[in-house]
Amino acid sequence: MSIEKIDDILQEYEEGLKRSMICASSQDMQKHLSDTVKDLKYSADVAVNPEDAFERLRFNQYELIIIDENFGGRGIEGNEFLHHIQNLSMSTRRFIFVALYGAAFKTMDNMAAFERSVNLVINVKDIANARVILKKSIGDNEQFYKVFRESLQKFGKA
Repeated sequence: MSIEKIDDILQEYEEGLKRSMICASSQDMQKHLSDTVKDLKYSADVAVNPEDAFERLRFNQYELIIIDENFGGRGIEGNEFLHHIQNLSMSTRRFIFVALYGAAFKTMDNMAAFERSVNLVINVKDIANARVILKKSIGDNEQFYKVFRESLQKFGKA
């Protein structure tokens, strides 16, 4: 195993690093989004298909999940992994920031995000700016749920 591979593995477990999962259809997008979340101090687990994503979710707790609307090749209506995330219990879902990207969305459209039960939607044309968009949106989300999460911790529910 090369030194670079070992460094990548150790970085994934660096203290203070949050976990993210990238569910992207193309390798170029996987690479771009992985680099983006690493810049934001997240690990970058890449799921290559819905089965892989389900398996990773089963054994890991993620703070950030980014999903391609076409992940799995069946379009947004047939996106099994997205539907699973949408149906998670509220107590679990509140601790995961979910970003959905695709061609049909207007970036940072709150109504579209609400309609799809995600925290953020990004138009694929704006994906080059994903770092700035994610940083702002995640910060806003953390601020919004700060009191809620503190209350859960205070009462031993988190």
